[in-house]
Amino acid sequence: MITFNDERLYAKGTCNVILSDVKTGDIYYQTNKTSVGSITPSTNLNEIRAGLGNPIAAMIPSDSSIAVGFEAADFSLWAKAAQMGARFSYSAPVPRCQIVTASGESLSINVSEGVPVAKLGNSEAICYVQEVGAKSLMLTDGVAYQISEEGDISGFTAVSGKTYKVWYDVQNTSAQIATIQSLIDPKVVRFEAQIAVYSNLSGGSTQGTRVGWIYLTIPFLKLQADGGITGDQGQNDTTKVSGQALAYDASVVSSVCSDCDTSTLAYYVYAPDDDAQALQGLAVMGGEVSVVVGEEARIPTVFVYGDGSTAKPSSYSQGFTYTLASGGNTYASVSTSGLVEGIAEGDTEVTVKYTDSAGNEFTCPVNISVEAAS
Repeated sequence: MITFNDERLYAKGTCNVILSDVKTGDIYYQTNKTSVGSITPSTNLNEIRAGLGNPIAAMIPSDSSIAVGFEAADFSLWAKAAQMGARFSYSAPVPRCQIVTASGESLSINVSEGVPVAKLGNSEAICYVQEVGAKSLMLTDGVAYQISEEGDISGFTAVSGKTYKVWYDVQNTSAQIATIQSLIDPKVVRFEAQIAVYSNLSGGSTQGTRVGWIYLTIPFLKLQADGGITGDQGQNDTTKVSGQALAYDASVVSSVCSDCDTSTLAYYVYAPDDDAQALQGLAVMGGEVSVVVGEEARIPTVFVYGDGSTAKPSSYSQGFTYTLASGGNTYASVSTSGLVEGIAEGDTEVTVKYTDSAGNEFTCPVNISVEAAS
């Protein structure tokens, strides 16, 4: 059996998860404390049976989906609200306790420490009163009394000179609140995760066995109603980022001709730490650039990889230099972004050089043919 000596890679451990706005890119949530993470694709392979014995003649895919299941050890109310489609905001009521000494039968608090407000779900502000130093019973101390914005307690008869605890709610401007509606409609977000990749060889720049990263991107992730809160004594609450990928259609026309384009669900990207690990050289599509005098044409440089595949650079200037052959400026000029302008009819040559982030250099000569204007 034939074997090959390609480097074997192993992925383990999520170092970062980001949820952001699908339109603006604003980041809503980020965590580097994930403990569980998975991307699970699925599709139905529908059998087409035909012929003698009714065997499977073909299997046609349908109902493709990608499920996301990540869990972080840290707490995020925003993420839980997003999972539930809840309204997230600030300035929520929280409990407050104040100790006061009665000077008569009436009892009131100092509202400089916070104006009493109604509890969530209530329409009027209430309070509870406990006598300091006395036995507290729900039958008596559990009675709810109305309390005004001025701090006056209605219906409670105090004993002058005794000290009481008054429990009431005030508005805390820093308190976060998630309001869960009867129609639970989870939020749609852009999902990104970063997973470590290792090898049994040294990682080079890292001097360890980590050799790169996997980047997972789901442009449209519909979160699912998984925003519960755990109050176990022996287990901390976790924040879940789970949901289903929605079909994503690019907002610009693609460069590929197709009778019927499919939508995108997700992207998997593996980025090695060593930029030159896969890059083998440069090439120019067509091998020659023709340009008319007075006009411009781009040098269509592509990266060439070990498996023979090619890719366009995201920038024709970053990392690139373009050098005309001696005397070539008689016929053409070339910009720092690889645009050739025809000056006079004739032929010359441009050397394209690309330098990666590790300092490795790749060069490719390209013939330039300048034609007279018609």
